[in-house]
Amino acid sequence: MNERQDFYYWRVLATGICFTLFGVGGLLMGLVLFPILALFSRDPRVRTRRCRLVIHHAFRLFIKLIHSLGLLTYSLDGEESLRGEGVLVIANHPTLIDVIFLVAQIPNASCIVKAGLFQNPFTRGPVSWAGYIPNTEPEELFENCQRQLEEGANLVIFPEGTRSIEGRLHKFRRGAAYIWLRFNCDLALATLNSEPPTLAKNTPWYKIPRQRFHYSLKVRRAGETTLLQPVPDAGDDARSINRQWQEYFQQELTT
Repeated sequence: MNERQDFYYWRVLATGICFTLFGVGGLLMGLVLFPILALFSRDPRVRTRRCRLVIHHAFRLFIKLIHSLGLLTYSLDGEESLRGEGVLVIANHPTLIDVIFLVAQIPNASCIVKAGLFQNPFTRGPVSWAGYIPNTEPEELFENCQRQLEEGANLVIFPEGTRSIEGRLHKFRRGAAYIWLRFNCDLALATLNSEPPTLAKNTPWYKIPRQRFHYSLKVRRAGETTLLQPVPDAGDDARSINRQWQEYFQQELTT
């Protein structure tokens, strides 16, 4: 057994501690920190942006924590492409920590999230104060997406709708493609990967690899590669865009 495997039980313990801190941190942000921040601005857009910035820095700190505790190594490639304004960010969803790595690169990030997160006491505060969008009524969802993109937020969407199972991509849902076709915004595709796979769907948080896993984030703007067109063509529909995106991610994950 090598040295990394020797620390397996420490990594299980540290993983539990980190996720506990994550939950408690979300609770305290929603109950204490964000209400205090709200006292200093009457403009709801300013309040929302400040709350997003706090979450951005909190996620950066969380990544530093899990890295310093030896839970993972990680690499970033092209992350500067996530820092513009009004960018639609499409990502695959292999692990429980994907949104953490993405939002840690985006100071003004919004996300489409499961409606259940607005009922969870640990996540309700952050997702509400940050103006994240629940995946409920389609027309209301599109209106929220348009408004936030026009206000300069970068919108993160996972077209799989849920985490992957053992590295296999789920079939992409077409909602993200409809948004791009409808609003013709800047587009970035973020390929996320964990080697070996961990924290996937149906995998308990404590079932971690025997060695530290490596997490990678690779971002490409549409137009930077021949596999991605920079703007929708006149004849494109959501189905063809969706197929193009899914083929891109599949190729990125297998090369």
